[in-house]
Amino acid sequence: MPDDNWKNVQLREAEADLDLALAALDATVAETAARFADTPETTLTDEDIELISAHNRGPDATPAQRALQTRIDAGELTWRDITSGRAAGAEGVQEALEAGLPQMRQAYALIEEGHTLNEIIAAGVPPEDDPDDFSGPIMRRR
Repeated sequence: MPDDNWKNVQLREAEADLDLALAALDATVAETAARFADTPETTLTDEDIELISAHNRGPDATPAQRALQTRIDAGELTWRDITSGRAAGAEGVQEALEAGLPQMRQAYALIEEGHTLNEIIAAGVPPEDDPDDFSGPIMRRR
């Protein structure tokens, strides 16, 4: 054990505070890892990401989606950052994703029904008159 008689009270207190902070950090990391242990990794392929990007550059994209895609194209963010949640708090991300909530509700319903990713992408969006109606064929488009 090294001789640390040279340490004054303030240094010893700072070391103790640091030890407590590191222990709290370790506990938080372990808790977070446990909380997300059952969360599947994103299964988006490069082709899936290109489809998302193409939509956000297309005529059906909202201004918020286009702005987000512009930032992605400029290298500020990636779709993998967004889908993993790392960029969830980034400016404009929530607004762009909220524009797609009806489609996300439909996608979630289709996932729950066991449809493949390609079927979900091909599903399009629910009819404008009832965005919560997912009872029809999955190949419905606006």
